[in-house]
Amino acid sequence: MGRKRIDPEALAEKLELPLEALGSLLVTAVGNRRLLIENHRGIELFSEFCLRLRAAEGCFAVYGDGLCIRSLGGRTLAVEGNIRSMEWEG
Repeated sequence: MGRKRIDPEALAEKLELPLEALGSLLVTAVGNRRLLIENHRGIELFSEFCLRLRAAEGCFAVYGDGLCIRSLGGRTLAVEGNIRSMEWEG
């Protein structure tokens, strides 16, 4: 018998939990200079112009100038710089 795929949104709603409690990426922006990113699954690419992270939903990218990782611990990181845009990459 095959395993049934669980829909995280439906499960979170049924359990009355926020999606980030089930591992979805949580991004908190402080203006255009700082991001706190929680529940990432690793760094794929980092330069002063781009940060690309693996996430449960695919890849998440941050673009800007002078990007730097200020703190990194477990599945949480803080990035600072002149943040121009963010996008999901399938």
